[in-house]
This record gives sequence, C-alpha cells and structure tokens, in this order.
Amino acid sequence: MDPRSKLVVFVAACISAFSGMVHVQELALFLLCELTILLCGQWKYALKVCITFSFMFLCDLYVVGQLTGVPQYVAMLFCHILRFMLPLLVSFYVVTKTSTVGEYISAFMAMRLPGEVIVPLAVMFRFVPTVQEEWNAINQAMRLRGLAPNWKNILLRPLDMMEFMLVPFLLQCSNIVDEMSAAVMARGFDKNHPRTSYIEVKMKILDWCMVMVALGLTVWNLII
Repeated sequence: MDPRSKLVVFVAACISAFSGMVHVQELALFLLCELTILLCGQWKYALKVCITFSFMFLCDLYVVGQLTGVPQYVAMLFCHILRFMLPLLVSFYVVTKTSTVGEYISAFMAMRLPGEVIVPLAVMFRFVPTVQEEWNAINQAMRLRGLAPNWKNILLRPLDMMEFMLVPFLLQCSNIVDEMSAAVMARGFDKNHPRTSYIEVKMKILDWCMVMVALGLTVWNLII
C-alpha cells in the first residue's frame, strides 16, 4: 500500500473513533483497519487484534449488562471505551511500522508539499519508533539494576519508579528531537529546490479503493 492511503485510513479512524459510532459502523471501521493490516502483510498482528476485538465486543454484548456497581464500570471501560480506541491504535501501528520515513518523504514530495510541512512530518514519523527503542533501552537498564518496571516495584516504590523512568526518558526524547531536526536539515529538506529520491511511490487502484472506502466511512459516521 502507498503511505498516503495508510494515512487516509488513520485519519478516518481518528475522526470516526470520536464520532459516536453504532455497532454496524464500528464493525465496518474495524474491518477496514483489519484489511489494511492484512494488505501490509502483518498476519500475526491482525490475528491478535481480531481476537482482542471479538473478545471485547462479545463481553460488551453479553457480560457488561449482567454486572452491577464497580465491576460493571471496569468491564465497560475495558470492553466498550477501549474497543472504540482499538481501530485508532491499529491504524497508528500501520502508519508507523509498515512504512519507512523515506517512503513518506517521497510521497509528500510527490504531492508537492512545501518543506515546512515535510520536515515536521518526517521528524514525527521517525520519532515514534526511535522513542520506543529508547524506552526499551531504559527498561533493560532498570532491570539490570534490580528496578524492573513490574507491579511489585510500582506499588512499593511508585515515586522512585516514576522518577527513574520518566527523567531519563524525557531527557533522551529532547536529545532525539534535536538530532533528528539536525539530520533533516543536513539533508537539505529546508531548501526550496526540487529533490530526488531513490524510493518511488505510486497510488495504485487498490490504494484509491481504500481511500474511497475510508472517506465514505468517515462521512457515514459523521452524518448518522
């Protein structure tokens, strides 16, 4: 799939998730996101998402109504509210994990977008996987020091765990942003002259079909 069609699906999921969907619209949006994952070749992730959504959907239909009090609110939070956010998370995974920054830059240049738009978008798409790598590195360093971020340490030492995890993470995020901005500027993205790219992207018939379905689903969710 072209990166631009993935972005359209992500925007459609963001708008639809907060538009108050009924069950039919919710299923249609989930099937669209599931089809996007399958077209990107993420079969295992698609299966996990399908099982999770099915479990939460069935619990919302047959379990939540049988509970009362606090258990009902907890089950409703997990099975109802988080389920509406699942398509958004799935489409965000597709956008950030199945396309490289070079593909997005090539697609944005093909759209004749100005450098003021391409540079922030390129930094944003590269920032997400880099932050995840840094977070994993911080977790590994804490485990080596006997400060694994598990429930025991979080309950017994909540303030220490928050300090040990957030302080290095936020400092590293600041450094990552500076380094990425410098790298983008060093490659000449702030110049106004046309650029070339080794990566060629092109909207195919399948991409246009996905775009039309995503736009139609968004309009349906906003009107009804």
